[in-house]
Amino acid sequence: MHLKHVVALAPLVLGLAACADFPGSPIYLDQLNAAAPSGSDFTKALAGEYKAFAQEERDEYDWAAQQRYAHKGLDAAHGTADEPENVADWSIADANAASELTAARTRLMTAIKGDAPARAPALTATAQVKFECWLHEQHEGWQTDEIAECRKDFLTAMDQLEAKPAPAAMTTPAPAPMAAPAKVPTSYLVFFDFDKSFLTADAKKIIATAAQAIKAGGSIKINVTGYTDTVGTIQYNQKLSERRADSVEQELVKDGIAAGNIAVAGKGKTDLLVPTADGVREPKNRRAVIEFAGP
Repeated sequence: MHLKHVVALAPLVLGLAACADFPGSPIYLDQLNAAAPSGSDFTKALAGEYKAFAQEERDEYDWAAQQRYAHKGLDAAHGTADEPENVADWSIADANAASELTAARTRLMTAIKGDAPARAPALTATAQVKFECWLHEQHEGWQTDEIAECRKDFLTAMDQLEAKPAPAAMTTPAPAPMAAPAKVPTSYLVFFDFDKSFLTADAKKIIATAAQAIKAGGSIKINVTGYTDTVGTIQYNQKLSERRADSVEQELVKDGIAAGNIAVAGKGKTDLLVPTADGVREPKNRRAVIEFAGP
């Protein structure tokens, strides 16, 4: 083929590549970012969770995962909640992990088919997407820290979904013993966009959940600690981490927690959640931690 023919075809090839849904294309994620979610509170929350997960996979250059979860997020944004991935459809090398994931999905489906989506839509959406995050990372099988984190986040969400209030005391000569207190998480992670200290919609949902648990559990003293990734100077990141902690504190106060019961601090780019070299944009390190310090 003559060179002029190759040159003439180049714009057409580039044009097709720009429009095609090829593995590295962000088309679904771009559509999800532009979508105005509709449907129930659950599907709206599910769209937000899938959007965040798809963006994380895009940041890690996992194009196929980006497409899969952005597409499910689009379905949710249009009012349709896709079922959680089936463990049998994935290759899990660790038999014990596969068994645990199968039991976890059964537990999750029981909640989804019950009243959980209507009763706690944001928490149910978190549980579903954290389960799929756990399944996805276990399938890949090499990022043990992400496997552990997704598993922990799923179990935390499920514990909160399944927690039941203690029954009222019976007025009988021999009252039945009170049920054991429901298990309540004692720490929450709030994530931030790069070089930002404002709260995303998902971050506000997590803080609201934490505030409910604080009030329900009777915890009075709260520690809020901000952190950053490793991009930038020590001095800049120290200030940024303090602003992130302040943002979380202000939102907790809006949600009914007394400011005098909250201690805030920033640790800059120290105590990384995911160890990285200096100058690395790691989304999981851009965080604030809410911890219950007790009465």
